[in-house]
Amino acid sequence: MALPKSTPLKKHVAGYPIEGTALLPSETLNSKIPITEKNILIGSIDEYFHNEVLTKNDIAEAQSITYWGSQYQRMQYEQLRKRDPLYEQFIIKTYGSYANFEQINSVGESLDIFNPYTDYKIDVTIITKDKYYKTDHISPYEIISESLSGLCSVDYLQVNGRSDKITGTLYKKYILPSKINERSNFFFPMVGNRIGLWNTVKQKWSSFYMNRVIRLYATTQLD
Repeated sequence: MALPKSTPLKKHVAGYPIEGTALLPSETLNSKIPITEKNILIGSIDEYFHNEVLTKNDIAEAQSITYWGSQYQRMQYEQLRKRDPLYEQFIIKTYGSYANFEQINSVGESLDIFNPYTDYKIDVTIITKDKYYKTDHISPYEIISESLSGLCSVDYLQVNGRSDKITGTLYKKYILPSKINERSNFFFPMVGNRIGLWNTVKQKWSSFYMNRVIRLYATTQLD
């Protein structure tokens, strides 16, 4: 699903600084990661992640743990502000503080409880080197947060009813330098809770509606 070159959120980003291509000292630009050279439009997204992201040994030793409230989930959300200062600035400019943002949108709640006002029922798997984290619900803001830390692979239905997949990210390391300054346009859900991500396969911006998502896999272990 193609998006225009820029989809500005004027009421949120007016006067907002344009992002440069500079990375943190620990990061290395890698917009052409191996995942972009493979055709992942296959019948089973499980097969893709098992074959291309995890080794057989990883799978054998993996443990499944409830995501919300886990030590890993808390650590991810705490580190996000340090890892992506531009995102933190965006949140503070929009909500006044990061704490306000988390409270208003129920982001990163420690209890594994479905909130019908913010969450969508989706089969979610968070993959790390030695564990699987599972949950059956997630909010638009939490998907954005996950995509800022790595790659998200999303099974969803297009508006015409056909199934499709997006492997996308908002992590600047995996975005073409010429497109990085468009990244902040997707820090906030679009109308209808439509999420925009950089499609690492098609090398352009793609989007999906939250109420049409079937399943989501996220991994942060590609660094």
